[in-house]
Amino acid sequence: MSSRLYLLAAGTFFIGTDVFVIAGMLPGIAGSLDVSLSAAGQLMTVFSIGYAVLGPLLAGVTGRWASRARLTAALLAVALGNLVCAWADSLPLALSGRVLVAAGASQFTPHAAALAASLVPGDRQGRALALVTGGMVAGSVAGVPAGTWAAAQFGWRPTLVVLACGTAAVAAGLVAGMRGTDAKPSVTGVRERLRALRGPGVRGVLLITVLAVLAEYSVLTYAGAVFGDATAGDGSLLAVLLLAFGLGGLAGNGVAGACLDRPGGRHLVLVSMAGMAATFLAMPWLAGSFPGALVTMVVWGAAGWMYAAPQQHRLLRLAGPAGPLAVSMNSSVIYVGAALGGATGGVLLDHLDRDGLLVQAALVSLLAVAAELRFRRRSAAVAQPAGAESAGAGPARTGAETGR
Repeated sequence: MSSRLYLLAAGTFFIGTDVFVIAGMLPGIAGSLDVSLSAAGQLMTVFSIGYAVLGPLLAGVTGRWASRARLTAALLAVALGNLVCAWADSLPLALSGRVLVAAGASQFTPHAAALAASLVPGDRQGRALALVTGGMVAGSVAGVPAGTWAAAQFGWRPTLVVLACGTAAVAAGLVAGMRGTDAKPSVTGVRERLRALRGPGVRGVLLITVLAVLAEYSVLTYAGAVFGDATAGDGSLLAVLLLAFGLGGLAGNGVAGACLDRPGGRHLVLVSMAGMAATFLAMPWLAGSFPGALVTMVVWGAAGWMYAAPQQHRLLRLAGPAGPLAVSMNSSVIYVGAALGGATGGVLLDHLDRDGLLVQAALVSLLAVAAELRFRRRSAAVAQPAGAESAGAGPARTGAETGR
């Protein structure tokens, strides 16, 4: 793999760390800024809303920027936002810093995926996308525990400064390492990009994503309650389970990278959705013991991260020149789905029990399976006439490219 891809993965690593590490800093931030813990929690809410809203908006604005300039500016915005938070003496100033972080993160991740796909031949795009996505997973697995520990040992302000410096260092690496990728994208009007995004294929992919994330976060947000019997309320055991989920995610993303460029890659999203449904249905029997919960989290993590790179791959192909904007919308959909999942899970836990929550998650996952099957049927219907017209004109696309 090209060293440029590892630079992009380093960028997603710092963003993945930045997205989640703030949760472990909230008690310290609340104490320093003299606000309640719930008020400090708005730092996460503002980030999610900012990412979801600013992602598509800024993607349209920066769509004609050269790749190196766009990615460098995005990482510098993340670094600057962290510095603003680190030096904030009030909650409103810290919130503004998180909005700046959200703006940069919302532009780096989708455009890094698009650039990664363009840097390699078509038969290696899946592995390239999985590598960049793997940086995000690694940030949640390794970066978040390390950042949380550092915040506890040295304080949240120095930790954010270190994150800012690391992000800025990757930005400097992009300036030097991405020479030769400065060609500006083809000029595409707003109407053309919106037309591409309105296509049934793009809408189908986004629907699958929102259903998957809704199912996942309705359970993951309340992992402490779902696995309460297995952990007996011990936070360290819950941390081990969450680590197992992250390690499973690394494995699932690795499987996606290995398979996406092969004919079998067309089944990855279906396997992911069905795997999540099966895992949620098995949880009532497995979540009662710690070994069973541990196995469940590894399998769930693998299934839950297996669809990320294939979904990006589909959107980049289906949306054409609007590919980065489509991937940005997919990222926004993830944050919307996460918020809806958390809200839905809370309501269900209030009115039902744990098993009722897990059944709901399984049903939503099965809806995602149905949406995936519908997408595949539509893709097949579109591909058949095109294949008849171009018979003998050249090799057919792989199943991973068609989504069938």
